[in-house]
Amino acid sequence: MASTFNAADFAAQMRGFQASDEARQKLFADLLQQYTDLLEDHANLQNDYASERDNRRSYQKKVDLIERQYAHTQRELENNSFVLALIDGDGVIVIINTCSLFQKCNFALIPTQFQDALLHQAAGDGGSEAASRLQHAIRDHVASLYKNSGNWPIMVHMYLSLDKLSQKLASVGLLRHPAELRTFAQSFSINQSLFSIVDVGHGKERADHKIKEMLRTFSDNPTCKHIVFGGCHDAGYLLNLEQYKHDEQKAARITLLESTPALKGFADLTNFPRTRFDGIFRNQSLPDWNPSNPAFAPAPAANNGQYAIRTTTRQNSDSPGPQSASNTPITSSPATTASSLAIQANGSADSSWAQVGKGGVLPDQPISIAKKTNPKKKYAYYNAVGQRLDEVLAPIDQASRQALDARMKKAGKNLCNHWHLNNGKCNNGSACYFQHEPKLTPGELNALRYKTRSLACKNAYCENIDCYLGHQCSFERDQGFCPFPDTCNLRSTHGMDKNKYERWDEQGNQELLTAIRTK
Repeated sequence: MASTFNAADFAAQMRGFQASDEARQKLFADLLQQYTDLLEDHANLQNDYASERDNRRSYQKKVDLIERQYAHTQRELENNSFVLALIDGDGVIVIINTCSLFQKCNFALIPTQFQDALLHQAAGDGGSEAASRLQHAIRDHVASLYKNSGNWPIMVHMYLSLDKLSQKLASVGLLRHPAELRTFAQSFSINQSLFSIVDVGHGKERADHKIKEMLRTFSDNPTCKHIVFGGCHDAGYLLNLEQYKHDEQKAARITLLESTPALKGFADLTNFPRTRFDGIFRNQSLPDWNPSNPAFAPAPAANNGQYAIRTTTRQNSDSPGPQSASNTPITSSPATTASSLAIQANGSADSSWAQVGKGGVLPDQPISIAKKTNPKKKYAYYNAVGQRLDEVLAPIDQASRQALDARMKKAGKNLCNHWHLNNGKCNNGSACYFQHEPKLTPGELNALRYKTRSLACKNAYCENIDCYLGHQCSFERDQGFCPFPDTCNLRSTHGMDKNKYERWDEQGNQELLTAIRTK
């Protein structure tokens, strides 16, 4: 039987089988790889899910903690919330039982003066009654703005110059004695534990400075729910309030308390709520003085063809008596003045009025008028914002300046400014390192004043009337510019108001310089 085996066909079939096996192996390998990848992805997803679950649980715990902390903070804020009243005592007068008081409260600024009835009871319960009325008035006003304000404490700060205000109130007859205001202030502060009257002493803008700083500090304090501002009599506060002019939320937290008519600029602050406490504060300004109390009558303005001075000087409460008659010009007839002076000059008790002839002079007696020498009063001058101004010194003598420099160079040490410029007073005495003796000539003293004026006083509102340091740049004052703008010791005063607004004497009496040229 013949063989039918074909080697070529067999080889072809074998190659087909082999290709099929390779395809099957590749398919299995691909399926295995895909399965392996799926297992890895599944494991990663499991890990991601576990991580997300842990993160979610951790996040939820943090959210719960934050919510508890927030709720606690809200309760704390509510429990510590308060209303702050800032009152400028120089412009606010209480009407209640004649208790005149200028009160300032943080977040409640009150620019009014207590009613006359309260002031008249200043020596009694006027201050206590004023505090009680003010407490109820502020609480009623705040209750009209907020629903849950019943438990908010009310803090009132009133800043004023106690001596200055007491003299003013006594001068217009609202106090029988200046000391009554201190009694009023004490009873006012005692009646309410969070009410305080702060005596800022003498000095321009002291109360304003404290009120502005308190307003800045508490305006963003979340525990301070509302402010009652009592300074609408002073345009100096406008700049501090205008920054909230277009911020309705902040403006709504500050009430403008009006007593006397507010200045024009405050009318533009339309977003601020307003109120009046007519049962507590005066709605009219105080008179200049009380004609029935001549001890406080202001001296007439000096008409010397230069400037008129509106005098508001008053004696301190511890002064022994009223002002000296020499402060107020008295017009007398020449005959009376001459004869009285002649009697004093002759020193004779026998020179009676019977010896005075019809002409008003003693017969055959020369009239001699003794000259009365008055020591020159010293003053400290200030501009409208209370910054100290320096008086112009006499022209410097170059020979005296050279002699001064030569003396310090020879001794190897400087002169003692305290000793030479403060009437021989030096706290270090004989232990002082600097030169005391010999005394300086007038020209050398003037040269030394020029030297010390080049050193800046640390207090721009300095009240030391004998301060010999500089308070303003003399170059800018006298020439209009300073040639050393970057190195001048007094460069901080560059651009300051150089106009004299007021002056204070050694006794603490104030004179406002109106700078109105008389004809």
